Amino acid sequence: MPSSHVAALQSASFPILIPGAPATRPYRLDPDAPATLALTDFRSAPVVTAAFDATIEAALEQMKLSGARFAFVVGRERQLLGSITSYDIQGEKPMQYMLSVGCSETTCAWRDVQVENIMVPVARWRVLAYSDTVGMTVSEVAALLAQGGLRYVVVVESAATADSRQVRGLFSAARLQQLLGSGDTPALGAVGATDRADVHAALA
Repeated sequence: MPSSHVAALQSASFPILIPGAPATRPYRLDPDAPATLALTDFRSAPVVTAAFDATIEAALEQMKLSGARFAFVVGRERQLLGSITSYDIQGEKPMQYMLSVGCSETTCAWRDVQVENIMVPVARWRVLAYSDTVGMTVSEVAALLAQGGLRYVVVVESAATADSRQVRGLFSAARLQQLLGSGDTPALGAVGATDRADVHAALA
């Protein structure tokens, strides 16, 4: 596996979207196909967002309407603050937050929890550099996500200034499994011992 690094990120921004319909996406890919073929590339694909102060009920409804399970969280000035998934909203996070602020199901309503209360802030993201993904295969990215226990990995690239990054795309574990086929998910059998060590090092 190439020496790709899943790294922490302090801040990021969105790229400028290219007008027009998204490119046609494949239904199935060979495990050795370039990983970029499985990337949701935001140069052409729409970006699903959720306002930081929206309720999680509203955010979930927006995701359903968009056919997405992942949304970027934006602030009042449309700055990128973090991310949230349908798994976050429908899982234990809302209840954990309610308990942390002294609420219970009888004193607080699930629908009143806001996106910012359970989102993953940008500073806690683990990201891949687009330049690294160019040399990876679909099965290598699938193995990286599987062994890291990740549902999604944001892909970033250099922005206008040397110390800034912008979001280029997104890898989804579920999408990768779909592309590889049920018999190949998550293609860990094709990853050797040395590659497994590289994966753990990348996620450390």
